[in-house]
Amino acid sequence: MYVAALDKEAMLQELRDVCAHVGYTVRFERGDFSGGACILKEQRLLVVNKRFHIDRKLSTIAHALREIGVDAVFMKPAVRSYVEDEWSKVAQA
Repeated sequence: MYVAALDKEAMLQELRDVCAHVGYTVRFERGDFSGGACILKEQRLLVVNKRFHIDRKLSTIAHALREIGVDAVFMKPAVRSYVEDEWSKVAQA
């Protein structure tokens, strides 16, 4: 599956690259929040809690990409598989 194709750090970088491609900057900050996309002074940001384990960081970014809308954006197959798997978890809940 996608885990074998990319390690978690590489997946994180790939997701950051997708965000950059659609005009969002990913920032890792500390605080009492989970994360998501926002616009701050005309800058598109995706803020992720720095204290999260890497699995939760990956999941947070994947779910934010759904809100942003990246269906038509090219992603490596392993990245697309991961993102769609995360999206399906929400649909099943």
